Amino acid sequence: MTENSASAVTEQNIEEYQRDGVTCIRGAISMDWIEQLRPAADWAQANYGPYDGDISAGAEDQFYGGQFMWGREDTFRDFILDGAAAAIAQALTGAPEIRLFYDFLLTKEAGAGNPTPWHQDRLYYPLAGDGADNVCTTWIALDPVTLNSGAVEYVKGSHAWGRYFAPKSFNDDGRYGGLDIEALPDVANTRGDYDIVHYDLEPGDCVAHHVMGVHGAPENNADIRRRGLAIRWLPAEATFDPREETQYQLKAALGEGPDKFESGETVQGDNFPLFRF
Repeated sequence: MTENSASAVTEQNIEEYQRDGVTCIRGAISMDWIEQLRPAADWAQANYGPYDGDISAGAEDQFYGGQFMWGREDTFRDFILDGAAAAIAQALTGAPEIRLFYDFLLTKEAGAGNPTPWHQDRLYYPLAGDGADNVCTTWIALDPVTLNSGAVEYVKGSHAWGRYFAPKSFNDDGRYGGLDIEALPDVANTRGDYDIVHYDLEPGDCVAHHVMGVHGAPENNADIRRRGLAIRWLPAEATFDPREETQYQLKAALGEGPDKFESGETVQGDNFPLFRF
């Protein structure tokens, strides 16, 4: 099933993405795709891949993260290649072409008391170059999402601050503690100082955010799961940068996976396909 069109993206979406670093595209993905992706997500969560893990702090099996899903499950692969996400990212960024970085399935189980700390994505990624500073994430809801069930919150305009913030571990394991980089402001305790937005979502809605934007999410206090498929897109060239204190799964996937990129080598090839619309 082919749906590689950005027809759901409006001029308002493009303006919001450029100005605020985040926008919500309603009904971006058809329910036909969502109904295929849900059982694929169940399968993936029951069959851990090499780059999957439990993101929980404390209670296990409450916050699942699975990466590079499209390389090991056909439904995810079909969606990446034929769904609308690539066209949406290209339309929002205005890039002449867009390259897949990776996909990331995130599941917060019902009642999971695991908030996602406020963070900025950029320095988790073992990348350098203009593409690295402009990664676009399309976060697709597989379930209804509210703030009570863990909707992601975003600091509007933070992508334009021009500041790099040190990564923060999601499970208090001390990882990323060795970086001499500016710490993220304490957004959680100074919320009134920022313009914070979240979106209640229906399945098929898509929130897109810029890699430099600051965001976080509360625990899931609802009685339903909160599943989102986050797909990261490179709107310009990026190179492999295996520096210390980046996300180890991503560094392993790029440096030790099928492509075995060397430091400074451009991220490209069949495992990182390029799209033009």
